[in-house]
Amino acid sequence: MSLSPETIAFLKTTPLFVAVPAERLPEIVAAGEEVTFQAGDALIRQDALTDYLYVVVNGRVAIEIEGVSKVGERGPRSILGELAMISRSPRNANCTAVTAIKAVQFKHDQFWPFVEQEPQLAIGLLSEVIYHLDETIDAMNRLSKEVRELRGALDKLKR
Repeated sequence: MSLSPETIAFLKTTPLFVAVPAERLPEIVAAGEEVTFQAGDALIRQDALTDYLYVVVNGRVAIEIEGVSKVGERGPRSILGELAMISRSPRNANCTAVTAIKAVQFKHDQFWPFVEQEPQLAIGLLSEVIYHLDETIDAMNRLSKEVRELRGALDKLKR
């Protein structure tokens, strides 16, 4: 099923596609498929070996790591699964629809040839990886600070 003109226009505004030359965009996004999820549905399961990424068009998605709980939430224009698209490695988090979701799914075999051909698309993909890595580092720093504060409080109680 082809993407609607509205969805194509929306994709052009996302970090993944914003720098892709306009004449290349329709061909590239034609590799995508619109998908929908209901609140509570899993988009991605941690440790699964899957070969796709999502661009969220509307709705909210919770990002959760087993044993840690919720580590974030994403909304429209967010990219989910970019690291697994590059590395073909198991997923490192669960992504669950908080609300009804409309997204565009890009499967590796149809999408990756465009990444290899279009430098701006590759840069967009790597930019998303870096952005999410920065978010992860910030979250780890906050958690580390909280752990230090809790240890300090516990030490005071032991005295």
